[in-house]
Amino acid sequence: MRTSVRFRTAGKAWRPLFGLLAVGACAEKNPPPTPPIPVTVATAERRAVPLELAATGTVEPVQTVAVQAQVSGILRRVAFKEGDEVKQGQVLFELDPRPYRAALDQAAAILARDRAQATNAAQEAKRYETLVEKEYVTSQQYDQARTSAAATEATLAGSQAAVDQARLNLQYATIRAPITGRTGSLLVREGNLVRGTTSEPLVRINQLRPILVRFAVPADNLPLIQTHLGKSLVVRAEPSGGGDPSEGTLSFVDNAVDSSTGTILLKGRFPNDDGSLWPGGFVNVRLQLYVEPDPW
Repeated sequence: MRTSVRFRTAGKAWRPLFGLLAVGACAEKNPPPTPPIPVTVATAERRAVPLELAATGTVEPVQTVAVQAQVSGILRRVAFKEGDEVKQGQVLFELDPRPYRAALDQAAAILARDRAQATNAAQEAKRYETLVEKEYVTSQQYDQARTSAAATEATLAGSQAAVDQARLNLQYATIRAPITGRTGSLLVREGNLVRGTTSEPLVRINQLRPILVRFAVPADNLPLIQTHLGKSLVVRAEPSGGGDPSEGTLSFVDNAVDSSTGTILLKGRFPNDDGSLWPGGFVNVRLQLYVEPDPW
């Protein structure tokens, strides 16, 4: 004979409760492992804290020059390679000088002729001055001699100016670098006809050392900047792609706030000896206004 025993409480069986207790007990047997917590250890120290303004800036050259020819002619020689560093006064291009050398020779010949005529006219006027005192010639003749001498002197001055212009044009046939910097893409080739100042630039030169970084900060910082303008404020620029920061000084504060953005334009000047700052590049800028000393 089989006997079945059931426990009841308030008319309900305990079977669901035993089931829950069993599941809970199994779940508590194998808890998931606790992941390790990373800990960073640093040495506590006391030091001065700088007050800096952060911004994004753009690198721009101090000077940029579009080199153009001042006279027309066939380009005979290009004396540099694209991207070369050039010095001020270095020869860049040479145009065909023969037309300008011939013009100079012609102007010089005219000058020699006019100088001889002016010398003769001056001597004749001097003779007439002696003769008019002795009344060998009339005053009218003397006046005519002086007028002729003055006219030849004016002609001589014009001829001298023509020689100077011809010599200058001959010098312009050799085109030199107006500044020290790096050349860009070459825009003409040997054999091209260059048409004086109406032509396109032959090449562009950017000065890279020193160089500027242009950036803007909120205009709310302007009073604080003005307070420290008498000092040499340090500006640090780090290329957006990474790299060592360059250090320069604040060189320019704009004379007006940009009302459309509510910012004030600033510029920092950098020696750029290593050439890490390149025109047109974006950099992260930090302007240091002052350093808060260690209070302890």
